[in-house]
Amino acid sequence: MSDNEGYYGVTQKRNIRRVRLGDNEFDTLYGNSVYFLEGHHDMLGYEAVNAHQRIHHRKHSEPQINGDTDSYWLDTLYVCDLCFKYTRDEALLNSHLSVCKHNYRFPGKTMYKDNFTIKKVSGYRHTILCQNLCLFAKLFLDSKSVYFSIENFDFYVVLGESNGRRVPMGFFSKELLSWDENNLACILIFPPFQRKRLGHLLIEFSYELSRFEGKVSGPEFPLSAFGKIGYLKYWSKVICRELLYGRFSDCQSITLQKLSKFTCIRVKDLISTLDYMGSWFTTSDIENSKSLDQYPLAISRSVLKQWIKGESSNCQKLIQEDSLVLY
Repeated sequence: MSDNEGYYGVTQKRNIRRVRLGDNEFDTLYGNSVYFLEGHHDMLGYEAVNAHQRIHHRKHSEPQINGDTDSYWLDTLYVCDLCFKYTRDEALLNSHLSVCKHNYRFPGKTMYKDNFTIKKVSGYRHTILCQNLCLFAKLFLDSKSVYFSIENFDFYVVLGESNGRRVPMGFFSKELLSWDENNLACILIFPPFQRKRLGHLLIEFSYELSRFEGKVSGPEFPLSAFGKIGYLKYWSKVICRELLYGRFSDCQSITLQKLSKFTCIRVKDLISTLDYMGSWFTTSDIENSKSLDQYPLAISRSVLKQWIKGESSNCQKLIQEDSLVLY
């Protein structure tokens, strides 16, 4: 590993204080050394830091950046809310916004069209856009590590109306050849557009893709703390919907295998969700079953109803099936 690779993307603290994304301005959550350094806008941040560290004889094994609360590399990063190109100069961003090539049509194939639109953008065909999207995401995702090798990923971008313009509000990425057949690698809803249930919409859409492909699937692990909360809520709603009002509403017991096949949710994810809800118990000695996924389970519907009441949820799907364009 080269010196540059050893420090690639590493920051111990936030190195950019705020971001202006189109008309919205907000704080970052994490650092990203791939962005440029204040005062050296012709040099990537990690390159400047590495050079500084070498001059000081590498006193530490990792770059000691942003040691003080006011030592940000950059106060405000200006980002186009369509192509995600970035600059440290507000005037440059404003002049770019009027000529951005995505002003009239965001690239990609439309996969869902309703109040919100979901487009599939190929990392191979739209490399620069997807690279910039990944760089931006790192400011809000601690675990984000892939920036440039994105040719083997598709990006599903959700767009909606904001100040009279249709702009990206979040995305999830999906690896084309996933060893574990994951249906989602990374997901982010941009801060100005949170609390619109867009995360739930994208998660639900990822399972519609799995259903279309005839696969039982799920997200890449490990999940972040927020990711785990989001998925547990989604899985819980699916289980409640199917066991109380759907396909299995009249069943007194069911196997995990059947529930998994119908919902496209992995058995291990069903187990963790049922355990989280406290809504299941076994009906026979587990040692007499060939495997856990074929093990007959009894479901406490009263617990499911109580969960729905506590969450103030009606368990209805967000995705409108007649708005899906899967082919």
